[in-house]
Amino acid sequence: MNILFSIPVVLLTAYAAYTDIKRKEIDDWVSIVIVVYGFIVNSILDRSKLIESLFYAFVIFVSLYLVYLITNGSIGGGDVKLLTALAFYFSDKIVVLLFLSSVIAFLYGIVKGIKEKTYLKTETVFAPAIFAATVLTIPLMKVIM
Repeated sequence: MNILFSIPVVLLTAYAAYTDIKRKEIDDWVSIVIVVYGFIVNSILDRSKLIESLFYAFVIFVSLYLVYLITNGSIGGGDVKLLTALAFYFSDKIVVLLFLSSVIAFLYGIVKGIKEKTYLKTETVFAPAIFAATVLTIPLMKVIM
């Protein structure tokens, strides 16, 4: 996948990170646009990838929605929708993105917890970590493919 195709996804996740920091909310339209864009890009590049993208989006949605239910919303609904949309775009590379975003959020939470002396009770927003992971995953797509 050409890195230029990923610029709109990077910009949309940057916007999602910004709104998550400012309002602790991610607009639904961001996820919708990523899914539509992913559908268009996957249709142009490789139609067989559409089924794979749907599969990964479904698996990510079900997994994260269960986490959302079990943890009483410690991961937000906007984060679930954003990662589901990114799964549709990134397909199997969503595993890398999800891992990276989790590590980034964990490290940030540890540093913030120590700094604020809230330790394991520290609350953070997840979309900035998703954005950082998106930026890191795009160059890896060429390497991993």
